[in-house]
Amino acid sequence: MDTERLNDLLKKYNSQTATPEEIRIVEDWYESVNAEVPEMSVDELAGHRADILANLDARIEANSPVVTHQKNFLFRNYFLAKAAIFAGILLGLGYLFLAKPKPDVHTVEMAKKEITPGGNHAVLQLADGTKVVLNSASDGQITEQAGVEVTKTRSGELVYTMNEQPDTKIVRMNTVTTPRGGQYHLILVDKTEVWLNSGSSITFPTVFSGNDRKVTITGEAYFEVAKNKSKPFIVSTRQSQITVLGTHFNVNCYDDEETEATTLLEGAVKVTRQDRQLLLKPGQQAIIPNNSSLITLHEVEDAESIIAWKNGYFQFENADLTSVMRQISRWFDTEVQYNGPVPVKQFNGKIPRNISAKELIEMLSYSGTHCKIQNNKIIVNAN
Repeated sequence: MDTERLNDLLKKYNSQTATPEEIRIVEDWYESVNAEVPEMSVDELAGHRADILANLDARIEANSPVVTHQKNFLFRNYFLAKAAIFAGILLGLGYLFLAKPKPDVHTVEMAKKEITPGGNHAVLQLADGTKVVLNSASDGQITEQAGVEVTKTRSGELVYTMNEQPDTKIVRMNTVTTPRGGQYHLILVDKTEVWLNSGSSITFPTVFSGNDRKVTITGEAYFEVAKNKSKPFIVSTRQSQITVLGTHFNVNCYDDEETEATTLLEGAVKVTRQDRQLLLKPGQQAIIPNNSSLITLHEVEDAESIIAWKNGYFQFENADLTSVMRQISRWFDTEVQYNGPVPVKQFNGKIPRNISAKELIEMLSYSGTHCKIQNNKIIVNAN
């Protein structure tokens, strides 16, 4: 990398105007032991080092969670270790010295094929069966369905807008599906907003006719429902039906989870399972075990932590290892394999979802969880 290009990237990085790709280039350069370091003056190096440390302090402060138990997942230790790494950068004379943290020697193995975090990926299936890959579709109008325009915005949202009086004689159903390693945000014709997590789907009519607004989901979705007292919004899952008038709530109904969980953040919802019902208040959660007619009510200490995924984070609250790895497996679209008994641990903390798989398993190493990347899989060892 030439000096001019590096200087330009460092200035953008330190002024927080760099794109995600430019940030990754800079940080990958720093983390490469064999990085090519162009000639720079001592003053240039010292200036960059001061800017980087100031910028890093702000990022660590913003991303470091409070860990309350010694055996919990020590995210804070990881970020402190990262600070130590960067403190050794650009110490003068044009040489790069990188002091990486020392996790267990069996923990980290470079992948032959990089396992990358997920992104804004989804497929739209129209009423006539046509499929549109949204992440590769051009911005602007995608189609019009009987008076309803479907548009992809520049920021990657899918928006349904009624341009004229629609024909409601025929119900036109659309489905948006996110793959493993994908997520998507869409705005329905009634202005209800939906965020889909990875490996999820929502099926909905282009226009809500009749006395209610019904949609069906799989996986996980967060809703901010537009208020309409005369037309309740109904979400159907494999196990339940959730009825609301206007509210914010999250539904986790993955088939590979042991329970279905509906968490209310604002307003009120009614969760129905066969002949049983629960009315939720903000900060409460309805739990339905798989293949059970039971519904139990749970108080959630921090309901915002449930939708951390929507805001770009993993957040774990007393989560066991298998629960943690299921989330990681979906987002990185990779298989997790256990060698021997699954370690019994609890994890607490919050980390960005845009980190690399290599960084992720370095974090796990600080909790004593020994992982490696092999053949595009994450291998978890018992010891």
